[in-house]
Amino acid sequence: MKSKLIFFGSLAALLFLVLRIQGASLITETTPLGIIDFEFANTPERLNKVLFGWSNADIKVNIYLDFVFIPFYVLFFSNAVQACADVWTNPAMSNLGMFLPKVVYLAGGLDLFENKMLLDSFAGSFTDTSLILTSCIAGAKFLLLLLVILYLIMSISNLFLYKKK
Repeated sequence: MKSKLIFFGSLAALLFLVLRIQGASLITETTPLGIIDFEFANTPERLNKVLFGWSNADIKVNIYLDFVFIPFYVLFFSNAVQACADVWTNPAMSNLGMFLPKVVYLAGGLDLFENKMLLDSFAGSFTDTSLILTSCIAGAKFLLLLLVILYLIMSISNLFLYKKK
């Protein structure tokens, strides 16, 4: 388990860094969050504002890199929450740690679907509804991952504060 965490965590961190460096050109005055502004562009007007001034190649490369990043963050987080389930003496928290890998896989699936929708929007194939749906999917993905990260923080804190006997 430990070697999986190190392997997938290292690759996820490396790809995250690559995404940040490659996506730096997508951060502008209009888009301070870069690609995240694209994910939450829920109207045609906002989409046009976001895409204006961005290099077409940079957008595509960033989305395609994200497709590569997804399996590594999913495998890292799913293994991490399973490992953290063992640090809990509270059965509810331990069971939550055994359930959360499913949440991580759901977030990864949402991310894949979101990326497909972003590519469609970028190609001009979008409707008001598809833009709203893309934003909702992005929000759901981030919310699920936030829950997972909070569980990891609580588990690590629990590990250091209350050594399991």
